[in-house]
Amino acid sequence: MAQYFYINQNSELPILRMELIDDGRYEFIKTDKFNNAIQNAAITFSMWDEQGILKISNAPCSIILSEDRGCEDRYIIEYKWKKHDTKKKGQFKGRFDIKFNDDIKDENYSNPYPSGDLIMPIYEDLIIMIK
Repeated sequence: MAQYFYINQNSELPILRMELIDDGRYEFIKTDKFNNAIQNAAITFSMWDEQGILKISNAPCSIILSEDRGCEDRYIIEYKWKKHDTKKKGQFKGRFDIKFNDDIKDENYSNPYPSGDLIMPIYEDLIIMIK
């Protein structure tokens, strides 16, 4: 299964957004330590074509609090397109890389990201359709 994102050729809108989801496996995600760590993490976006050739490599992203948070903080990762990103029509794969700093370590919780990195999406491919 895959998540599809559609954008017109030579367009900068809509912004690519992906919610950082708590899958319930890690209590660490619900701590203040995680909230600080995600806001201080280096988040990048990469996109490649069907032949595996990179079109976008480690472009900086931003993270914002979701407006529909409820009782817990929920985060949205955003990539703002540049015109040259969408110059070529076609189907591409994309991913977000989150590189946590040392502040993700906590003695009360086991670190769910032993390498300090997290790749999004976790369960499905992100397919970008430029039409």
